[in-house]
Amino acid sequence: MEARPEVHKLHNVITLQMGPDVMVAIKACFDPALPAAELVRQINGMEAALRTAFPDVRWSFVEPDDED
Repeated sequence: MEARPEVHKLHNVITLQMGPDVMVAIKACFDPALPAAELVRQINGMEAALRTAFPDVRWSFVEPDDED
């Protein structure tokens, strides 16, 4: 996630495995000037890339924030 250009800073990542399924929660800093619709598009892209790279990820949550 840190390598993605839309992520300015990755604050933290939490994972939880429940049987074969994995939940990932990400708190990251994005460009604060982004319109909400663009931020949603970027987050959706991050989540799709995460599920492609890690098929066991069943749930993913991304919290945009400018501080930890």
